[in-house]
Amino acid sequence: MRQTGENVSPMSNEGRNQYVVEHITEAMLKLMKNTNFNDISFSQVCEEAGVGRASFYRNFENKEAVISRYLKKLLDEWQTKTAQKPDLHWVEAIFLHYWEHRELCIMLYKQGLAHLSLQSIKELCGPKPEQSNLIAYTTAYVSYGLYGWIEEWFKRGMKESPKEMAVLLIKAQSLSPKEGSE
Repeated sequence: MRQTGENVSPMSNEGRNQYVVEHITEAMLKLMKNTNFNDISFSQVCEEAGVGRASFYRNFENKEAVISRYLKKLLDEWQTKTAQKPDLHWVEAIFLHYWEHRELCIMLYKQGLAHLSLQSIKELCGPKPEQSNLIAYTTAYVSYGLYGWIEEWFKRGMKESPKEMAVLLIKAQSLSPKEGSE
């Protein structure tokens, strides 16, 4: 049986690593609220997390990897939750994911790390090597366009609801290029 957070023994290696990952992640996010990401040292993260530097390096390549792994975890949770809501439009579901984590998204944007949260869009609906050229180009077009919409939403403070953003995006698809420039 594969161990998960619910059934991992705290005494196992996996349990200790899970503890380390969670504490390093919490420490990083806490430090980022008041400190520029680039100014946060590995030592500060480890001290705040109550773990040694070796534990950090055993689990992460760098500071961005801490955030990337956390965002991947959030995306995995979102996919599970979204699969249980088949009536929810996929565009609204994506906006809803970011809306639920808007404080984090805005903090990452202000820290110059929006690309990490937006990477999930490319992983979720971007091109895959096994796709035909037409499908790969189409999914690239959709995922990068959605990336731009969400990045602009971050910049503007995420004032619109996920439903409003989905409606705007669908409405924008019917505009001609000339109408969009007015």
